[in-house]
Amino acid sequence: MAQRKLSKEELTRESMNSPKKIDTTVDIKIPRSSEQFDSRKHKYKCSCCGKGFSGQQKNNFQKSNSPLFQANDGFLPWCKECTDKYMILLTSFYSNNEEHAIEHFCHQVDWVYDIEPLKCAREISSDRSRISHYAAKKNLNVGNRKTYFDTLKYNYERKQDEVVTSREQAKSEESTITASAVDRWGVGFTEADYKNLDEHYRMLKKNNPNADNNQEIFIKSLCNINMLMVRALKDGDSDKYVKLTDQYAKTFKQAGLRTIEEKDASNDETFCMTLGFISDFTPEEFYQGKELYADWDKIGDYIDRHITRPMINLETGSDVRDKEFFVPEVDEYEEE
Repeated sequence: MAQRKLSKEELTRESMNSPKKIDTTVDIKIPRSSEQFDSRKHKYKCSCCGKGFSGQQKNNFQKSNSPLFQANDGFLPWCKECTDKYMILLTSFYSNNEEHAIEHFCHQVDWVYDIEPLKCAREISSDRSRISHYAAKKNLNVGNRKTYFDTLKYNYERKQDEVVTSREQAKSEESTITASAVDRWGVGFTEADYKNLDEHYRMLKKNNPNADNNQEIFIKSLCNINMLMVRALKDGDSDKYVKLTDQYAKTFKQAGLRTIEEKDASNDETFCMTLGFISDFTPEEFYQGKELYADWDKIGDYIDRHITRPMINLETGSDVRDKEFFVPEVDEYEEE
């Protein structure tokens, strides 16, 4: 059975996604030009081969939107001829993978790297190199992305919306999440979801370091609800967001959790400061009604007789006796 011929897009994508293979024998060197720059007759100079040019700059140099070349009107400092020679060497360096070679060049000169211009650049005319063709097509169907930074941003944002279907997917170099996140929450979420879940989980655990196993269950439920709240906000579904917020509050209350970690700072405060805080929460005015707060159970008297008095005797050597329960001393003369 004859194998189906791959389309141009399939060939390009396959080349883009294939593992990078480096040919370590390739030596990246470009010879100097025999016609060196002469300020008396040339306006521009190639920073690579040293050749001088007197015509229009755009005819001999490629442009970039990188701020690194803005003072040169965006033109690269090396000529198109050197770019072609450099690309031949880069292609050999990447074991004849042109997509990897072009990606390397785009990274260096801050060009957008995208499959659309790569597909178009496969149609190479006999008098044009692929990189010059790519330069002419690099702004075609790329969503107004112009630089390699735009490519990185676009790929990163698109990656956040990809659904993770396995632990191995999270372990790949391209993944922005950890395998432990997949172990904790399971598969089926986007990378943005996992980050949201983990951030909320860390916040709740930090504020509730002593949460027991039952509270741990509630904490994970709260993380899931919070994730759905974020999704509702992104979708602009205010009704769903309000319902989820109410559910979050009920679950949080049922779990008995705290939103802010409570710390005992009494050891760092003076005694007067501590009394001041006690006064704020239990004002002295409550104890002005003496009859209401009288010691009806005689607890104070018990403490005085059986705790305070013995401790004073023990520490000072005194012989104060209980007012009621004691054996009086008898003079030996009176006994006779």
